[in-house]
Amino acid sequence: MSRPLTGETPPAAQPAVPVPRQRRPGGVLLLAFGLQAAISAGDGLAMIALANRVYQGSHASWAVAAVFLAITVPITALAPLAGLLLDRLPARPVLVTAAAVEAAVALAITQVAGLAPVLALAVGFGVCAAVLQPGLGAIVPQLAGPIGVTRANSYLQAATWGGFTLGPLLAGVLTAVGGTSLALAGVAVVYALGAIGLRALPLAGWASRGRLRGRSAEQGGLGSQLSAGIRFLRDDGDAGLLVLVVGLMVAFANMAVVAEVAFAESVLNAGPTGYTVLVAAWTAGMLIGTLLGGRLSLRRLPAAALAGTFATGLGVALAGIAAVLWQAAAAYAFGGLANGMEVVATRSYLNYRAPPEAAGRVFAVYSGVLFGAASIGMAAAGGLLSSLNPRLVLFLAGGGGLLAAGAGSLAYALRHRRRARMLARS
Repeated sequence: MSRPLTGETPPAAQPAVPVPRQRRPGGVLLLAFGLQAAISAGDGLAMIALANRVYQGSHASWAVAAVFLAITVPITALAPLAGLLLDRLPARPVLVTAAAVEAAVALAITQVAGLAPVLALAVGFGVCAAVLQPGLGAIVPQLAGPIGVTRANSYLQAATWGGFTLGPLLAGVLTAVGGTSLALAGVAVVYALGAIGLRALPLAGWASRGRLRGRSAEQGGLGSQLSAGIRFLRDDGDAGLLVLVVGLMVAFANMAVVAEVAFAESVLNAGPTGYTVLVAAWTAGMLIGTLLGGRLSLRRLPAAALAGTFATGLGVALAGIAAVLWQAAAAYAFGGLANGMEVVATRSYLNYRAPPEAAGRVFAVYSGVLFGAASIGMAAAGGLLSSLNPRLVLFLAGGGGLLAAGAGSLAYALRHRRRARMLARS
């Protein structure tokens, strides 16, 4: 049974010890906003630069897929270990080290040639991202200040999408000027600046959480501690349900990520410009949705996450039946807006519910599920596109998301109806 969300019960993930005093909490959040944008820009810049580098050296599409997998697979595979590292060590030096190592990896790639060395070093990006991705989510309660966790997540996710939109554009400019080596040098600079900024963030370390050490998440052997995030999601039915449903939706939505290129160019006959319009429509919708999500109240977070998941699938399905580009772009903008609200709602709910001593592991599992689901969805779409029309794959992607969200919403409603009946009888 998950704990009820009531006005009288404080959220489980509020820090058990006071956050260090800040003279200007707004300035802290502004710094975090800039850091999130910079690190996301570095992520987007790195993905494009690496893809261009391996393709120029091999002229093989499978090599591009391999470099993406080299980055995403470690995020899923190392989730338990990365989460434990975040929970057992002070957050700031861990995050600073991860960003600094990413800068070093980017510089190292500029000095090697050949597919195998580049792929091997690309794994280093994935290992560092396995720490940075959940770490940046777990520290939000320490950064939120007076505006609250949900609004802080709204701003930070807006920064994420702004940075990830800027990164590929920056990659195009740097690659045109000086090739992929200059682009990767730019990656190193961005991550180095991120490390410097992370060093300036006033984050409470594990040593300041003394009275949390006896809690259940820290009891038992190494295996028990590694699985604390999974146990939390298993025991907190609502949080576990949200992560499962969102993971399924992400798997289906990433089928569309692969199919939309062929859909725009060969089905809508819109060429590369059409594909760019679809991507821009989704990211613009995401940006608006993240900002709107900041207005959600604590009580509405689970319902908003489920509704956003459903609407995301609906947007993809509507794009699949679009006859012309503007219809598909409108559907994508709607789906992106819903996806943005879902992301803010889910992350904020986990911030509130996860116990502080296990927050890193909870967000590591969450990140692992998302990246693992994305990899599965893209792989499935690659196989389906060899025999199915891109329009049908897009429609299946949206329909799968609708089914996952519908089933999750029904399960959520039944759980809470059953709980209400039990409380009424007691």
